[in-house]
Amino acid sequence: MLFRYQITTAILFGPGSISNLGQEAEKLGHKALLVTYPDIRRVGLLDKVLNALKEKNIDVIVFEKVQCNPHTTTIDEGAALARSVKPDFLIGLGGGSVMDTTKGIALTYGGNAGVWDIMMNKAKVAWPALPIIQIPTISGTGSELNPNAVLTHWDSHIKMPLSGYPELYARVSIVDPELTLTVPMRQVKAGGVDILSHLIEYYLTDDTPSPLTDGISETGMRMVVEYLPQAIAHPDDIKARTQLSWASTVSMSQIARLGGGGGAMTCHSIEHALSGLYDITHGEGLAALLPVWMKHFYKINNTRFNALGKNVFGKKDGLKATEQFLDSVGMRLKLGDLGCKLEDIPIITDIVSKSSPGRVTLDPKTVEEIYRESF
Repeated sequence: MLFRYQITTAILFGPGSISNLGQEAEKLGHKALLVTYPDIRRVGLLDKVLNALKEKNIDVIVFEKVQCNPHTTTIDEGAALARSVKPDFLIGLGGGSVMDTTKGIALTYGGNAGVWDIMMNKAKVAWPALPIIQIPTISGTGSELNPNAVLTHWDSHIKMPLSGYPELYARVSIVDPELTLTVPMRQVKAGGVDILSHLIEYYLTDDTPSPLTDGISETGMRMVVEYLPQAIAHPDDIKARTQLSWASTVSMSQIARLGGGGGAMTCHSIEHALSGLYDITHGEGLAALLPVWMKHFYKINNTRFNALGKNVFGKKDGLKATEQFLDSVGMRLKLGDLGCKLEDIPIITDIVSKSSPGRVTLDPKTVEEIYRESF
């Protein structure tokens, strides 16, 4: 077994850790481009962050045009702004869409090529990339502790990963669970399902699992099963928010994969096609697909389902337990309820095949079956 483990991001974690932003930022320079959503300003969080940076005499330009399922054109616009104002570093303040947009801007800042052309290997990166500070406001994607992004090319509706650039690791990520209190409950639920799906997908498809990766994944899933209902019932429960934040950070990092056989996130691949076509919320799409996706793999390797049921839910049937959990947190969703259309099956299967080039994918027939049965 041979693997490479290298994480270059410093993590500042815990309630109130956002107070360290100024001192961390001044280590990188005195001019920042802050990438975020319009909603961050409306909830008052943006002013708090800007004031903390102002106290350290850091000049900040705000780019607040990020949307759900970030578009490559938005990244190109942000990169053009960065080239004009020449920041010393970037700050991503928001959820996965913001953090992924920030990575895209960092990557494309040094040249004039669009991020989509780079992803399609039609252009090369002009180094260096801008340094990044990531500040997640939601527990879900875990983008703060990996160098990857998932971006949408809206003209083709292809939503695909941007990966292979370790330079996109954040220099520091400030994970303050108190910031998740600003997020609507709908997003809290969707983020919880995203964490769970990250772990379940690898867990069930890992052909050569190890005790370490199994233990990390099982613990992460148990944290979601225990603390997501608590966060829903008691939105101000900072203990629940803290545990969800740490589960989110770890679940999509190398830590959760260290020494394992790998597995594949093919449920995510199908959902990326849905959110690329319909612009739906990622975690809600996963919630609709996950039980049907699991049923497909139950036919292939149900011994892993037994372990899932026993070690995560304390029940015999891991598939049934997952369905019951989704129902208990109000996330037993159907694709039809999200605005998806059965007649779009050929489009969806085509997007899935184009969205994961060179990666482990499901055959079109299986994608169609999962999509159809998720309505």
